[in-house]
Amino acid sequence: MVYIILSSTLATLSIILISVGVMQMSRRSTIQERLDMHLAGEIYHPFTLQERELSQPFTQRIIVPLARYAARFFGWMWPKNRMEALQHRLWWAGSPGRLSPAEFVGAKGLSMVTFLSVALLFGYVTRYPVDFASVMMLAGLGLVGFFFPDIWLSGRIARRQHEIVNSLPDALDMLTITTEAGLSFESGLQEIMSKWNNELSREFARVLRDIGMGQTRRESLQSLGERTGVPDAISFVAVLNQSEELGVSIGRVLKAQSEDMRIRRRQRAYERANQAPIKMMFPLVFLIFPSIFAVLLGPAVPQLLAIGG
Repeated sequence: MVYIILSSTLATLSIILISVGVMQMSRRSTIQERLDMHLAGEIYHPFTLQERELSQPFTQRIIVPLARYAARFFGWMWPKNRMEALQHRLWWAGSPGRLSPAEFVGAKGLSMVTFLSVALLFGYVTRYPVDFASVMMLAGLGLVGFFFPDIWLSGRIARRQHEIVNSLPDALDMLTITTEAGLSFESGLQEIMSKWNNELSREFARVLRDIGMGQTRRESLQSLGERTGVPDAISFVAVLNQSEELGVSIGRVLKAQSEDMRIRRRQRAYERANQAPIKMMFPLVFLIFPSIFAVLLGPAVPQLLAIGG
């Protein structure tokens, strides 16, 4: 039973990894062809409609249309409030693939169908008997496949928010320096964009783009807090908006916020350091200590048995 679950899971992961590898190879080959043409001095002709469609990555040509089609079938399962919560999670993950909530639900359905198809194919090839246990395993694999995109999305959200939290104090220090040097807040964000390439700098670029499209700085910063979902970023946005209302110097506010963010980052580091002994206890007790006991007491076991016999 366990062998079937592991085999089906490994087969599904192999299919996903092969698809991602083929997609990356096709993307790199297209870029390399364009670079070769440019270096050789050849004239680059625009693609025809068919060539443009074929030049798109595998996900845009196959996966996204399938996800949209599956979203029509699985979309009725998700109420409106769940769709709104899913939209916030996609924002927190950085809008991967620019997927809408309906398309992500369709991807969940495709993942479930893929897991079930691989399991059924494996059962057909191995002629596994159909009984109650096999049906329950199949249902369990279907649930795993349906929630697998959620697990991937949660991991992406955690990594992105962790990167934003770690880079926010340094960004505030740079903003403090630029504002004290006489630059505006927007110019400080531009300096961060020109020197950094991380999730926070891309969010600042989105803020500047929103301001350039006519939004107020207050609205664009509030959107920043909603897109990241990081408590430190939300408090930073709230303090900036409040200082703008009260007419407080933005340089003083940024300096106070940067000091507060550094203190929070140091406290989080101390918290993780204090959690390390507790996390090390489980592998020590269940993995390392039994091995030590087996090495130390193992040679004495035959002698004890001989004495007892």
